[in-house]
Amino acid sequence: MRRSILLAAVTLALASGVLVSVFVILRIVQPRSVLASPSVSLIWPLSGSTTPDVISITSPFGPRWQISQNRTDYHPGIDIKADEGTPVHAVAAGIATEVGYLSAEAGLGVVISHPLMNYYSAYLHLSLTNTNVNDVVTQGQVIGFVGQTGNTEFSHLHFEIRLTANNYPTSTQNPMGYLPRSDVTTPAIQIVNLYSVPIYSPTASVVISMPRSELDLNQISVTLRDRSTGLIVDSQLVDFNRRLNTGSDSLSQNGIVLDPNHFNETATTYLLTANFNNLHALDSFTLTARAIDLAGHIGTATAVALDTTPPGQVTTLVAHRRSNGVALSWIAPGDSDFIGRAMTYEVRFTSTLIGSQFFWAAGLPVLNPPTPITGSQLQSWLITQPLADPVYFALVAYDEEGNVSTVSDPPAQAIWATYLPLILK
Repeated sequence: MRRSILLAAVTLALASGVLVSVFVILRIVQPRSVLASPSVSLIWPLSGSTTPDVISITSPFGPRWQISQNRTDYHPGIDIKADEGTPVHAVAAGIATEVGYLSAEAGLGVVISHPLMNYYSAYLHLSLTNTNVNDVVTQGQVIGFVGQTGNTEFSHLHFEIRLTANNYPTSTQNPMGYLPRSDVTTPAIQIVNLYSVPIYSPTASVVISMPRSELDLNQISVTLRDRSTGLIVDSQLVDFNRRLNTGSDSLSQNGIVLDPNHFNETATTYLLTANFNNLHALDSFTLTARAIDLAGHIGTATAVALDTTPPGQVTTLVAHRRSNGVALSWIAPGDSDFIGRAMTYEVRFTSTLIGSQFFWAAGLPVLNPPTPITGSQLQSWLITQPLADPVYFALVAYDEEGNVSTVSDPPAQAIWATYLPLILK
């Protein structure tokens, strides 16, 4: 029983006429709250103790593959297999806020509010309940019994932790972050596929594995850093406790596709493949993949993607004769195709038609070509060095990795009065 100690000053009049103040200790007995405090330790709903029920978990929280329905979905709780009639215990003290058939999916269930801990616990697919709405329940109290009501094909308890009652299911959290258990293992992660052609639209697949005893995978992230500058060029994050960041049940969102392996009570390891299909880069990059659990353990894997995509081929090169030289204009290529910015240009000219790579190689370089601008923008350049007439131009672009574009290929026009003929093969 909790007690509060108060000091009270009592003034006594002694026979001698002297007033004396005496401090008296008062003990006021206060009833102990039946609601759990924020620091209370939960118990497992079937064992009714701190002994984990992980040996019987058939579906973890988050991405799962339902073999019975041959589909994947986002699981808002954990499923614990047990015989029908197995007692279900309240994981902490609280107040029953919902009791009865909650939905066609959930079946018979009980939802308990834990106000001082700011969350709810939910117990679904029950066969019977012995709890009523507004009942105050104590930790460990039997609130119902395992069953097979609702949309399920076997007897088990579906258990959830919800942050709020009114925006379920987007507020569900991984119960493994609340229930007592071992949490010492770092998630294992490896990059199994990294495709970087074209470099500006790479894809990556990573595989994460966790032991049955933990099942607390919470986040998967990938970060792309430019190899030459070290700057981050793209990053993507999946957060299971935030419903993959969108609140949706789908395991395919924003170009990220999650593909869980089948998991049941006999599986020793939880395996999940995360496919990132909407990444962006401009040049060679280092990809770092991370798997983070609820305890903050971080598994890391890295891979390098080299840029083998050349700048785009210029097909818009035109020339104009000016009184002070020749003006060239073209749509600028990029670092990779027409994405980003190329590194350098090489412009050559000949007095004969540049009809092949051989004639390009035989051409003479134009001095001091301009620096490339951002791809897909119009670029121009005035050449003032003396040139014979007629003269034919072509150009190539290089990126930072030394990839070179195909020689430019505009229409072969010979408009002598205004344009110089330009050719590219």
